[in-house]
Amino acid sequence: MSEPSVDIFHGQTTSNKVITYIAATRPPFLTASVLPVISGLGLVWGLQGSLNFIVAALTILNIIFIHSGANVLNDYFDARNGTDAANIDRVFPFSGGSRFIQNGILTEEQTFRFGFALMMLGAVLGVAMTVITGPFILMIGLTGGLLAIFYSAPPCLACRGLGDIVIAVCFGVLPVVGTVFIQNGSIMNEAIWLGAVIGCFVSAILWVNSIPDIVADKKAGKKTLPVRLGKDIAVYGLAVWFVLGFSILLVSPLPATSYVALLAVIPAIKAAKALIDDKLIPAIPMTLVTHTAVCLLLAVGCVI
Repeated sequence: MSEPSVDIFHGQTTSNKVITYIAATRPPFLTASVLPVISGLGLVWGLQGSLNFIVAALTILNIIFIHSGANVLNDYFDARNGTDAANIDRVFPFSGGSRFIQNGILTEEQTFRFGFALMMLGAVLGVAMTVITGPFILMIGLTGGLLAIFYSAPPCLACRGLGDIVIAVCFGVLPVVGTVFIQNGSIMNEAIWLGAVIGCFVSAILWVNSIPDIVADKKAGKKTLPVRLGKDIAVYGLAVWFVLGFSILLVSPLPATSYVALLAVIPAIKAAKALIDDKLIPAIPMTLVTHTAVCLLLAVGCVI
């Protein structure tokens, strides 16, 4: 896939401006936040036999706003610290950012304003949902939003080797626990376990995408775990995340039908082996397939 250019995203018409800003959010990667919500909805449906579909739709819309804003702000802060500009080993569109700033489509100021606006939309919707669910959900949203921002904003949690944990919490534990709480007003033990399982697989996405960024991150002073370990060791980290995720599933109190998610071990093995063999393609897309398969299979398993 070719990188975005001003020839395509020229911004000379209203429709093209809209398409430009939508593309800048990196829509294909929003599955990393939407699918955990779907898994949480599957858990609720399986346990209580019903869902509030209007509230479910609002929950998905809210997580889309927050994740989109985090993606855009990540581009802004990685442009400011020089990470994306220095990334000559990127594998677009999986690593190296959206390239909208570097390729002259959006300025840093436009990117920051857009990211901030998306985060505010998510915050407003989150506050509105507290009327239905109570203040606890606001705490979850505020925690997730702040972690998503400071993942790349100073003090830059990712730069301190905490990015993988932050991602596991933001796109695993919090969305699942929050989704379940919104539906039934309680913090369920099963939801925490389900979120922990999914968190491992979403961190696996971050991990494999970080491998081609090691040189650029190191130059920019972004000391992620792959940077600290070095590529020769870091390539084995993907398998570790997979093993951890499947292991948590096996010891969790989730219904036995959720073990159908173990079928995702097939793409997981392919992804891990490809990365060890220094084949980023298909390692990166296979990691995305693994995450998608785990989330959807867990949702189905919990429902049945």
